[in-house]
Amino acid sequence: MEVAQDRIDENELNSFLSALPFVREYAIRVVSYAPGEVTIELPFAERFSGPPSQFPASMVGAAGDVAAVASCLSLLPRGWALATLDFVIKMTGVAKGEKLKAKGRVLQDGNTNSVGAADVYIVAAGKEALCGTVLATTRNFKVAK
Repeated sequence: MEVAQDRIDENELNSFLSALPFVREYAIRVVSYAPGEVTIELPFAERFSGPPSQFPASMVGAAGDVAAVASCLSLLPRGWALATLDFVIKMTGVAKGEKLKAKGRVLQDGNTNSVGAADVYIVAAGKEALCGTVLATTRNFKVAK
């Protein structure tokens, strides 16, 4: 797989993510980008809460999935895209706060599949606390023109 300067850049990654309806609906945004590492934030919205005033595991998983998969996307060549094949979330704490911050990283960069991970933190009163970890597998493909 080509990787050098022909890699997807931060603007292309943001365009890819913002084209996903659920990313827009959840107001997910990229807060840091480096090849192989992407951090996103997802603000709390009561309409998506599980337990009252808390993020449910599904939202923690979604944040981790986006960060892990975006990290994998950051290493793909231009003209390529990906989709999540599967992910698993392991909750490590209560997710009650103003926002989630998911710090993604690539574990295995491949031609057909990649594997990423993300640690998901709850941000409350300016402090971060780990609340979950996600492991995600992607299917990588060349976009038809």
